[in-house]
Amino acid sequence: MISKSFIKSSLIYTLIGALPFASSILLLPFYGNKNLLSTEDFGLLAIFIILSELARILFSFSVESFLGNTYIHYKNNLKEERKFLGTSFLFLIAYGLLFTILFGIFGEIFFGWLFPDKTLQFIPYGLISIITGLFNGIFKAYTSHLIFRERPKPYFWSNIIHFTIVVAFSIGGLYLFPLTLIGPIWGRFLGSIATFIWAAAFFLRHGTLRWDNKIFHHLVMYSTPIYFHNILLWIISNIDRYIILGLLNQSSVAIFDFAVKITLAIEFLQNGLSAAILPKIFHLWKSNDSKAEGSRDVNKYFHVFVLINLTLIPVYLIIIPYLVPLVVNNNDLYLSFSLLPLLFAGMIVRVWYYILVTPVFYFQKTSLLPKVFLLTAIFQVATTYLLINLKGIDGAVIANFLTKILQVSLMFYFVNQFYRFRANRSKLLFYPVILTILLVLSSMLKGSVNNLLVYSMVIIFSLAFAYYTFRSEINISVFKEMLKSKD
Repeated sequence: MISKSFIKSSLIYTLIGALPFASSILLLPFYGNKNLLSTEDFGLLAIFIILSELARILFSFSVESFLGNTYIHYKNNLKEERKFLGTSFLFLIAYGLLFTILFGIFGEIFFGWLFPDKTLQFIPYGLISIITGLFNGIFKAYTSHLIFRERPKPYFWSNIIHFTIVVAFSIGGLYLFPLTLIGPIWGRFLGSIATFIWAAAFFLRHGTLRWDNKIFHHLVMYSTPIYFHNILLWIISNIDRYIILGLLNQSSVAIFDFAVKITLAIEFLQNGLSAAILPKIFHLWKSNDSKAEGSRDVNKYFHVFVLINLTLIPVYLIIIPYLVPLVVNNNDLYLSFSLLPLLFAGMIVRVWYYILVTPVFYFQKTSLLPKVFLLTAIFQVATTYLLINLKGIDGAVIANFLTKILQVSLMFYFVNQFYRFRANRSKLLFYPVILTILLVLSSMLKGSVNNLLVYSMVIIFSLAFAYYTFRSEINISVFKEMLKSKD
């Protein structure tokens, strides 16, 4: 029987882990207030935020995965555990400081080389963002370790403190220093300082600050493939903003970034649903002697995943143009609405990615992921650069959509080599394909036909197709049974 404490801690890790997403959504009305932040500065802020995220990935060397997933091998020996924590912390500090110094010296030159025709400066906000990334990387390593250490309480309070400081100082700074980046940049920086101190105190208290070459070798061997995977993931997720800035302007970055942030709600939904169904599917494969093949019971969970996504996405699309103006008064950002149909078409394509990656994780075929992500990243950069030159900001959205199609196609190619699909084509193929085509057509018709009429027709089709195809599964009791905890 699953204990109440396990359920409680799982909820804490899930909900508190979503705070970065929550802060992004909570701050949007303030970032989208034309009296507090200009459109150009909104775009520039997006550039510095994703630079900070790149710094977090580069400087941490994916030590957060090492501190979490390999803790079990050190936990039963206090001396080894202290060396494990101490060596990991020393590496984070040394490696992070090395990169910070390099960025501090060459950052301005690098920005000048990337954006020769722009007045963008690396100092001060670029350097502050880099240091923020360093501190956030160490804090991320700490919180990842806490999950495997089964310490939900400090995980909860440290993340709450970070969230509160970032939100409070960002909003306060916007009102004290309107139409500047002081509030948003310093809010994130102060939040990272506070939680870095919290994390450092833990490592100093529980770790032995002596270098251990054996543990260091284990860290490098374990973290290196994950490190490069995370860098490729950053490229796929963020490089388009930098290309837009180089070829267009800061306002175009703002419009595109705002559209992408709107889709984050769907991404959060997909991540949450995936996390909920993965243990159930893994249990079914294990009970079936880990045969690498689908089944009716396995597909049942994929069907629910598809159904929820494909019925909510069109509804979300139609309400956004009416909901956003209630909280965002910057009219320039409303231009992002025309980008949404194709971006949401990409989110439907991404449904297949979640389905395909599930057997990859269970059957431990993760070595194929770097291949997929490398090819996808190269394609992303090339097509984004080419299509922005041809079609401006619309080109970035088209490239985003095509990249997701390529990623899913590559995933299917590799997964199909070891896993036998037994899918209901109407539910897992035809329904997503037809809805994707309808959203692509909606994007092509923008401006020539009333958007409300087009989106309404998409919703009607989606709901009608869903009912006809999934009518045996549209039953609340079935959903409850699927999500019920098993002994």
